[in-house]
Amino acid sequence: MPSATRNFPFAVDYIAKMFPPDFSVMPRLWGPMIETLQMAIAGTVLATMVALPVSFLAARNTEPCSLVGVATRLVLNFLRSMPVMVWALLFVSLSGLGMLAGVLGITSHVVGALGKTFYECIEASGPKAADMLEAMRLDGATERQVIRHGLFPEVLPLFAGYILYRFESTIRTSTIMGLVGAGGIGLELTMAIRMFRRQEVLTIILAVLFLVTIVDHISGAVRKTVLRNGGYE
Repeated sequence: MPSATRNFPFAVDYIAKMFPPDFSVMPRLWGPMIETLQMAIAGTVLATMVALPVSFLAARNTEPCSLVGVATRLVLNFLRSMPVMVWALLFVSLSGLGMLAGVLGITSHVVGALGKTFYECIEASGPKAADMLEAMRLDGATERQVIRHGLFPEVLPLFAGYILYRFESTIRTSTIMGLVGAGGIGLELTMAIRMFRRQEVLTIILAVLFLVTIVDHISGAVRKTVLRNGGYE
């Protein structure tokens, strides 16, 4: 407690010297902000491409066999149990500094998170969907046809909603990827903090807030529209 009391005047002074924000650095920040957005989009798209087929291997009502289902669920649990920043730090050490490490870090974690969400949606598709799928099987449809033409259209609106929600979360994560050297606006923030450019720090924080707010608003509106059209609202 005494240590916190001694540091309080320094904290007040630090915050006071952040004002007013230095908007003259904004032209230099547009590039890193776009890079942050690209990182989030690439990571989410790659993760979705992997998680979609894998989720059908993990769901208990669509798994080829119990062994495959258990193994797939274990892999998904491992991927999502590691935080994004830990994955990014690992890939920075493997591939070097830059955006690639950030994309791979996001992809690794989001595959686990989306995969688990997807296979739980598949397992909870409901009795109506189960009856429809059973009728397709009795009519001679193969398991692949049942999944592609029967089950997938049923869960697609939910999948789309969860993908957009995860994208919103990924945007927020991408803004701090620079802390581990994975590029984006977070790298600019880290450098400004280390160099005690306090007004620039506040400007970057405001830029991040603006980016996250815009993306959240657009993504939330799209998600609600998708779920409403799919009959889930």
